[in-house]
Amino acid sequence: MLTHSMGWGMWLLMGVSTVAFWALVLLVVRALLNVPPAASPDPAGPVLLLQERLSRGELTPEQYEQHRRLLVDGR
Repeated sequence: MLTHSMGWGMWLLMGVSTVAFWALVLLVVRALLNVPPAASPDPAGPVLLLQERLSRGELTPEQYEQHRRLLVDGR
């Protein structure tokens, strides 16, 4: 009767490949879960633009305040 046994090299190869497989799976899952969420509307950027337009004279103070209220308060 002829028996075939795996040597230590085969066990080492199987162990390393199993660890590499699970490391790859974890990296893929981590990459998928770290997708940045959709940017929430931040009124600071547009308000700064309004301030710049006001300082250049493109908007009157009343127009600035009306647009700022729309951006910040939604009314």
